This record gives sequence, structure tokens and C-alpha cells, in this order.
Amino acid sequence: MKYLITGGHGKLGTELCPQIKCIAPSHNEMDILDSIQVEQYISLPEIKGIIHLAAITSRSIAEKDKQNSYNINVHGTRNIAEMATKYNKKIFYISTEIVFPGSEGNYKEDDSPSPKDWYAFTKYAGELEIQKVTQNYLIIRTTFRPSDWGFPTAYTNVWTTGDYVDIIAKEIVLALEINPTGLIHIGTPKKTWYELATSRNPEVKPEEFPDSTFLRRDLNIEKWEMLKNNYKK
Repeated sequence: MKYLITGGHGKLGTELCPQIKCIAPSHNEMDILDSIQVEQYISLPEIKGIIHLAAITSRSIAEKDKQNSYNINVHGTRNIAEMATKYNKKIFYISTEIVFPGSEGNYKEDDSPSPKDWYAFTKYAGELEIQKVTQNYLIIRTTFRPSDWGFPTAYTNVWTTGDYVDIIAKEIVLALEINPTGLIHIGTPKKTWYELATSRNPEVKPEEFPDSTFLRRDLNIEKWEMLKNNYKK
């Protein structure tokens, strides 16, 4: 049995695929807006679940082309969810911490989202589409950075529970093993972006983020930590 990964050739997908049995078609092989192509893959008997990564993830690109990003992030997600439901297969949807405004921090799963930009809105709308279509899902809110910090500076005043993509990929693989249902926040203990950056690159210089209303991007991961601890026992 294998997982079908949409967007499997992106940063997270390329970390996940070597760790699990999967099929990761390219965009040309499976356009998530093409119901026929989606059905051809989801209907395969060896597919036991769908890890839905495919999305417009650039906030600037999403803002510039709102209709296209809405089509992909919302209509495409609905397409995947409907076909997953048709063939009774679980959907694992990777969402984002920025469905929250970033002003309070320590956001729990039952806190009310309030997206600040178009990208965040489309990802939250994708969550709602899945919840409308099926009960057989796991929505994972998380965030990750490339494996190497590629910038000369990092913010000392922005808090996160995100981590490097290779670390988050391992957490998601564990989530697949535990296989909860519903909504969960996944990450690692709270730290600043600067602390995360210098953990792998001590040459990174400190910098302050200028927008004081968007400094607390950390998620409450107590539910995830409890699931992991109980699973290990």
C-alpha cells in the first residue's frame, strides 16, 4: 500500500517520499484541477491515503493572481477531497500557521483562524472544503524552512514552532504512523527564527522584524506532543 502525494516534487514532498511508500505524479501527470486525472490516481487500489501538498505557496504570487491561487488552493483541494471520499481514502492536508493573525501566539487547534492575506485565506478555505466533503481527514498546520538557512540574517523577535523541512518531514511521517483524525498542530518547541537559523548556521546575523503585529506565529503543539508520548508508550 502506498500514499499518493500531490505536489510531491516540492520541498516537503522530496523529503517525505524517501521515507514512505508513495506515488508522486508530476503536475503534467496529475493536474489537481483535472477530475479525470485525479480520479485515475486516487482510484488505484494500492493507494491507501492522499497527502495533499500541491498549492500556490508563495504569498506574493497568490496576491498577484488571486483567481489562479484560489482555483488551485481551494478548488483543487475540493477535487482531491471529493475523489478521496468517493474511494473511501483518507486525506492528509498540509495547512499553515498563518491562518492565524500572528498577534497572540500559542494558537490551539480550536482557536478561530483569521487569515491576514490571500494565501492564508486560500489555505484556510482549503481546510473548510475538506471538512465539508469528508470526515476521513487529518489537517496538519505547520511551517518549515529549507534545510539550510539561506539568508544572512534572521529575526530575533518572531516566534515559531516551525523547523527545517527535514525535521518537519519526520514529524509528518510519525503522524502518518499514529494516524489521528481531525486537526492537529505539528512543530517543534517554540523558538525565534534567529535561534532556528543559528542552530545550523552560526554566522547568521540578528535582525528585527518591523511589523509588531505579526511576531507570534507559534502554534500550541501540546496535542501533538501528547499523541507522540502516548504512541511511544
